[in-house]
This record gives sequence, structure tokens and C-alpha cells, in this order.
Amino acid sequence: MVKVDLITGFLGSGKTTFIRRYADYLQRQGKKINIIENEFGGVSVDSIILRDQGCDISQISGGCMCCTGKISFQNMLLDGAAMGYDRILVEPSGIYDVDEFFDVMFTEPVKDCCEIGSIFTIVDARFDDSLSDEARYLMFSQLLSSGQLIMSKAQLFPDETVQNTLEKVNALIAERGCSRVFKDDVCTKSWDELTDEDFAVFEQSGYRISDHEREFMQHGNVFKARVMAGLCKDSEDLEDRLNRLMKDPLYGKILRIKGHICDLSGNWYEVNCSLDGFYIKPAQIKKGLFIVIGQDINEDAVQNAFLSRQKK
Repeated sequence: MVKVDLITGFLGSGKTTFIRRYADYLQRQGKKINIIENEFGGVSVDSIILRDQGCDISQISGGCMCCTGKISFQNMLLDGAAMGYDRILVEPSGIYDVDEFFDVMFTEPVKDCCEIGSIFTIVDARFDDSLSDEARYLMFSQLLSSGQLIMSKAQLFPDETVQNTLEKVNALIAERGCSRVFKDDVCTKSWDELTDEDFAVFEQSGYRISDHEREFMQHGNVFKARVMAGLCKDSEDLEDRLNRLMKDPLYGKILRIKGHICDLSGNWYEVNCSLDGFYIKPAQIKKGLFIVIGQDINEDAVQNAFLSRQKK
């Protein structure tokens, strides 16, 4: 039976970065692995990044795998088992309801050849208090089932901030009537300092199934994704445009921007923005596509936030 690990976390938490490190560890242990990558938008930006990892990647794009992509996900698991993988790593979109993962894993065809290995939840070390009720529920579902909570960027913040985030995570679970409390099952170590011993612990951390009141959500009606191919004048102009998108309510509540953007001089940039901040760096990948994800998106305003290709 192939083991299936779920690496979850809200938008921008750092799932892809963690998977690259975890996949490297598994490969060095001689494991044959497959990564199932789900992108809520119409194109998978993260799969472009993961392709350099040297392992097989399956993509589900254009919707969340707990809604429109559920059958595709089930079929990919069955195919993965037939192809003899030792481990399948699943990276859902950041707006994933983990109850849907259990629904698929415990179906008759899947449970005969696949079993759940571990579930990890990646949480930004600085908790965002502005999350909507829908976002908080999805984060709750991810936390409740996790065998290991892994904080990202903990080394960038004082211990007080990290402890405050842990308290808010436990409060988020408690406010929905569940008794799950994270204590020793939390990793706050800098990811650059993670050892093979750390990853061995993660690999065996397992998962939880807890009774709770389940909410059913049509993600496509609550969250929207816009795939774009706009331009910017230069890196300074790009930073200004991204800042406005993330902060100005004119555009709606933007939660995530990621992908690749070209400027008028032909320079390419990789952008990765979340509520916690953003980074821009030079890129060799020339895909020219990026995704804007959020709630109550003003699509016309978002489309006009960047220069059009015709203006080049």
C-alpha cells in the first residue's frame, strides 16, 4: 500500500517550500515519490517550481480538489498506487477542507491500495487576525487533523510573536468546540536547520480524526482566482502595484498573488505575495502568468492593476 501524506496550510503559509525539503529527504532515503499539486486557479504555478525537484508531479488545476477536482484526485491516487510509488505527497490549495481528503481516502477503491501516512499543517509564525469566517473554518479543518504543526518563518519573529500565534491557533480550534491543543507537536525550528532526524519525525507524525461540526462550502462561490498575464514598468513599479493590490479595498480582499511577471525591458520576476508580506526576485522562468486569489474580488479593477500586453 502506498502511503499518502497531506501537506496543508492556508494561502501563502509556505507549503511548496516545505515540500521541496521533505521530498529531498524522502528521495535521499531511496523512496520513489509522486507529488499531487492542486492549484485553485487555472494554471499551477507551484508545479513549475517543484518540477526542479526531480520527482513525478501530477497537477489538478482550475478548481479545488475537494470540489470540482475530487474525481481527478481519486484517480491520481489510484494511478499512483498502480505505478508503485512508495509515497505520494499531496499539496492542496490553501483553501482546502481536510474533511474532503478523508472522504476520498476512505472510499472503497482508494482505501484498498492507499493509506494515510502523515498530515502536516504549515502555519505562518505571525497569525493574521483579519481572516474571514470562511478562511478561519478552513484553517480549523487543517489544524484539527494534523499530526504535526510546522511554523514557517519562526526565526524572523520574537518568541513572543510565535507563542502568541500558537495561542491563537489553539483558540481557533477551541472556539468551534474541539479540545485539540497543540503543545509538543509543534516545530518552530528554522527550516534551514532542519535535519534528517527532524524529517524522520515528520514522516511518522501521523494524523488525527476528531469529531466536529462540519461545514460544507462551495469554494468557487466564496473564493475567486484570476489568472493574469500583465506587465509592469520595472521592479519598483511592480512592488508598488503589488502593494496596492494587497492593501487597497478597491480590489476586494486579496489573499494571494504568485507567479511570474515581465517588465517593459524584458526582465522577468517571480512574485509571491500573501497577507504576511511579499517577495520579488529575478526569475529565469518566462511563463508570463500569475494568479490573484481572494474574496469579493473586483475583477475589472484587478485586471487594470497591471499594464496590458498591448501597451508593451
